[in-house]
Amino acid sequence: MRHPVRPRISQQVGSFFRYALPEGWGVQENSNLICLNSPDQQAAIMMVGLVGMFQPFTPDQFLQYAMQMHGLQVTAFHSGQPVPPPPGVTASGLFDISYATGGVLCHALAVSHVTHGYGQCNATMTFAAAQAPSWPAYRDWLPDVAAQVAPAGSQTFMAGALARQNLDNSIALGERFREVNDHGQRQWQEVVDQRWASDERRNFEFREALGNVDTRVNPYDNRPVELSTQHRYYWVNRQGEIRGTNDPNYDPRVGGTGDWTAMPRYQA
Repeated sequence: MRHPVRPRISQQVGSFFRYALPEGWGVQENSNLICLNSPDQQAAIMMVGLVGMFQPFTPDQFLQYAMQMHGLQVTAFHSGQPVPPPPGVTASGLFDISYATGGVLCHALAVSHVTHGYGQCNATMTFAAAQAPSWPAYRDWLPDVAAQVAPAGSQTFMAGALARQNLDNSIALGERFREVNDHGQRQWQEVVDQRWASDERRNFEFREALGNVDTRVNPYDNRPVELSTQHRYYWVNRQGEIRGTNDPNYDPRVGGTGDWTAMPRYQA
């Protein structure tokens, strides 16, 4: 296979990135990504970055995450090693990988940087890549060109939008904290109420046993009435007269004119 000759390189500044552009190559960029493509689509340079993530990625983890996010499936790690991180960066790694896209196998040399701080993670990944049969023609010079890609301003990787988002997130987090706190207080109050109810029932049963008392309810006014335990059944009329009996068949309404009703046990 005939390999392309190394093209001339020119320095460019785009809307979000500074980069070295091989002659004849195309450029696509937005605030999160830049991609330089060879005229025959056999090779590419890509840089992608994300800021404000809550997962503390390692360099290799972010490399895989960034590749998958753009539909590039890593099929093999041929080598990987830590490299000295730039100032302010937590960790960096250099990786020799293979990946597949659209059924085409490609080879790439990638650098991944991660920065941890204030509970968040910022990360970038840059690779120089080519389709596997063409990689030998690019591996000696394309990584050097890829290394010249850099952010061109504060809006790259949506840093300005992140600041606004962080403010919104802080407000939302505060509201969520209040919701969780209110919910927790309601749950705790339910536990306390249930505990008080349980204690009240035990105390009631204890008082009944200690005082030899049978507490009944007057259905006419729903008031509890403490009665002797010498009878198993109690009846009451509208005038408040109470009759006790141990005969389950006794019914003062039979043969009488009073308005009698059975008194149920009081439930604490």
